Amino acid sequence: MEKFLNGLEYEILKDVAKEEEYTGIEYDSRKIKTGDIFVALEGAVSDGHNYIEQAVKNGAKCVLVSKKVEAAFPVKYIWIKDLRKKLGVLASNFYNWPQKKLKIIGITGTNGKTTTTYLIESILGSDKTARIGTVEYKIGDEVIEAPNTTPESLDIVKMCKRSVEKGMEYLVMEVSSHALDLGRVDMLEFDVSMFTNLTLDHLDFHKTMEDYFQAKRKLFTMMKKGCEKNCVINIDDLYGKRLSSEFGGISYGMHNEGRVRGKIVEFHGDGQEVELHIDAFSTRTKLAILGRYNVYNVLGAISIALLLGIERETVLERIKELKGAPGRYELVNCGQDFTVIVDYSHTGDALENILKSINELKKGKIITVFGCGGDRDPSKRPVMGEIAERLSDIAIVTSDNPRTEDPHKIVEQVLEGMKGKNHIVEEDRDHAISKAVELAEEKDIILIAGKGHETYQILGRKKIHFDDREIARREIVKKKKMK
Repeated sequence: MEKFLNGLEYEILKDVAKEEEYTGIEYDSRKIKTGDIFVALEGAVSDGHNYIEQAVKNGAKCVLVSKKVEAAFPVKYIWIKDLRKKLGVLASNFYNWPQKKLKIIGITGTNGKTTTTYLIESILGSDKTARIGTVEYKIGDEVIEAPNTTPESLDIVKMCKRSVEKGMEYLVMEVSSHALDLGRVDMLEFDVSMFTNLTLDHLDFHKTMEDYFQAKRKLFTMMKKGCEKNCVINIDDLYGKRLSSEFGGISYGMHNEGRVRGKIVEFHGDGQEVELHIDAFSTRTKLAILGRYNVYNVLGAISIALLLGIERETVLERIKELKGAPGRYELVNCGQDFTVIVDYSHTGDALENILKSINELKKGKIITVFGCGGDRDPSKRPVMGEIAERLSDIAIVTSDNPRTEDPHKIVEQVLEGMKGKNHIVEEDRDHAISKAVELAEEKDIILIAGKGHETYQILGRKKIHFDDREIARREIVKKKKMK
């Protein structure tokens, strides 16, 4: 047990006569098996200390607590200072630091993290690259549902262990500002770190943009020894410039003189032609993914691959086949004569980026369906309303995971930024998508923004099945039958 507690401040509240052989660690009492250690974490919604009895009934032989509770059951009790923040070190001690056997790539930023992790996985090879992010966690052919962009530290260590067992060489992961602030990745050292951009989001958590930036900056202080300069930074972003001047590394962009640069030459219906510059080298290539922001994602992925020692020719060959992530500029095609795009854009910057990209392809009307999440940063709501109205011919304001907030009040806050007359309010998201399809004519483009890959809607504390892509397909098929 002392080995597992190495480097931690702890106190044994209750000991047992016989030292047990411990089989695993869990913070979910429902997952406890005989011989496990139960970690009683205090969360925003529930407190693990209330589930100690269930954990012991399920076979826990030791309980780790963050407050000095009464040791009511005949198992070992250990109090650990800052238990949640120290969980990663504890788990690493228990599982013999599996993360040290992987090359770990961390991606942080407001937008672009998910797509970039998919691109990097494709370049490095999915047979040797594990991936952690918003859509899913993936280790070889094993796919795990993702409750958080960046999981709890214990889960990360377990995934590192599983990755090593399955012969993975790399782990590419989205690193959220919440995870950095809450210490979920404190037990990791990164071989490469990347910054995509920083725009208005999460101020319900960080309070100020400077606090938000400082959380992101932390990633670049967590580099493996000898990898301190393995930073990939978008210098077209003002916060990126700050990071680049402090940490160096490879800079990329489309406007400033980064080491890796890109310029869109021509748009096609199925992709875009891009001029690439890598230091003094230049070439043209066709990308199978659309959008100016996706060029940024590709430039970042190229930079990471080069830092990891992948040959330039190999990288350039592989980027031609790159596909985006699910729910990121995802086309819904049922043979209709208008275009339907489902995208996760749920911040003002992401919405503006995708709408600007769509406007460059415009041949008819642009109809945007969007909403703003409940129990999340309210300051972005009028901003997103203004952007949607300015860059669309018709903007349909609807619900997007209202959670415990009143959907009507969220919509009212969005409407504060909408001063024109080209918007419609339809709080029921199903009906809003139906309305967009009904209004669409030949060559129009519908953007359904905000949920992307998500297959649920959160109403109150309840999750119901809801998939923008399914609703869009249903309505398109219905419209085609009526013609």
